[in-house]
Amino acid sequence: MTSQEQIAELEKAKTSITLVQESLAAVPPADVIHVSAGQSIQAAVDRAPDGATIAIEAATYDEPLTLQKSVMLVPAQPLRHGRAARDTGVWITSAAEGTITITGSGITVAGLGVTNREPSYDAVDITGSRVLIDRCTVVGDPAHGMRRGFLTHGATTKILGCWVDDVFNLGRDTCCIGGWEMTEPPPARLRDFLRRAPAPSNVLVDDCYLRGGAETMLYGGADTTSAAKIPEHITVTHSTLTHNPAWYGMGVQIKTPLELKCCRHVYIADCTCEWAGVAEGQGAYLLVLTVRNQDGNAVWSCVEDVLIERCVFRHGGGGINFLGYDDQYPSGELDGVTVRNCAFLEMNPAGPWQEFTGYWGSGRCTMFNNVGRTITLDAITMDGVGMGALGNFANVPKQPVGLTLRNWRYCPTEYGWKIDDGGMDIPPAHANISALMPDLAYEITATDAGAVGYPGEETTAP
Repeated sequence: MTSQEQIAELEKAKTSITLVQESLAAVPPADVIHVSAGQSIQAAVDRAPDGATIAIEAATYDEPLTLQKSVMLVPAQPLRHGRAARDTGVWITSAAEGTITITGSGITVAGLGVTNREPSYDAVDITGSRVLIDRCTVVGDPAHGMRRGFLTHGATTKILGCWVDDVFNLGRDTCCIGGWEMTEPPPARLRDFLRRAPAPSNVLVDDCYLRGGAETMLYGGADTTSAAKIPEHITVTHSTLTHNPAWYGMGVQIKTPLELKCCRHVYIADCTCEWAGVAEGQGAYLLVLTVRNQDGNAVWSCVEDVLIERCVFRHGGGGINFLGYDDQYPSGELDGVTVRNCAFLEMNPAGPWQEFTGYWGSGRCTMFNNVGRTITLDAITMDGVGMGALGNFANVPKQPVGLTLRNWRYCPTEYGWKIDDGGMDIPPAHANISALMPDLAYEITATDAGAVGYPGEETTAP
């Protein structure tokens, strides 16, 4: 699926926001079930016919919800225009493993607030199909956090205009949005067709504010039960993936804003990704593309066909970490990754957070380990202080195949391009890496512009 086709799909999906508002006015009164404070939302859902709207009075409802039929859950008051904020009128909470569990098809949840009193559980778990989450607010406890905002294991999930915050744990992985498999893959003959023709996004995230997680967004991280269920066709646009800097002083597990361990056909554009850390030995990389057969039972694990463009990454101790295949268990490969017109700003391996001490990052703008195939880094800005290397190539002589490095604007580094056998090159020289990678396309000069508009373009997150 090309970026143009993904953008067209995104524009079509955005009409869903308008359709939610219009549909409320169009629903006959008999198909609207009103829930007042003190009543049960689940009871209303259970007695509702397919296609009904559940209009919920502003209040806090302490009950887990399971949505198995085609219904729409909305507040009784008009929905907020634009992206959701932390405050909202209707709150749903529980201490269940998922406060809202969606297993049915054709379900909309719009304008609601969702939380979980148990820090080791989730807000919304999705295994159903054709699910729209529109302008919802999802938050964990400010002191204790929450394990996960959205688990996206369904088919055709749209998360639009949402606000997610305080998703964190001490000493444990968390994420605002993520998953490790699709529970409803298309039939084999259709999958063959989808590889040859444009396919709709299976997970679409647009215009969201996501603050939390060891990884703010993570695909992979547990073993997919079959190769047919690898997460795929994921689109993330116009969103902020960030962490709260105050969490570093609390000992919260922080790794990276964006990590892909097992997925295919991913498009990420026009996003801001912020704040990385060194939890569990990670080098504070702002973008982590590392193939992992997490528990050793999914040899088909791979990261394939990824396009990331027009994004800003900032506040970390390293830029991009590539792992071509798992170095602990057998796995597939990282293949077909393009990062273009992206800026990596305000990097500092000593830590930009002066009130904290310790080792805060690798100091590498890029890290290449265990080969990787067809990687293109085009129109890139790398800006930081105290950086050790533009790139580090590990596991000599196993180097990337089909690597293209083009049009970089870069900060001073101690070693330039560094190879783990001790060889190094100071830009623009590249004799050692060219000897290791005869097919390397190296097109970087001292006058390159790097990412268009960076550094210098205002990128403050909302």
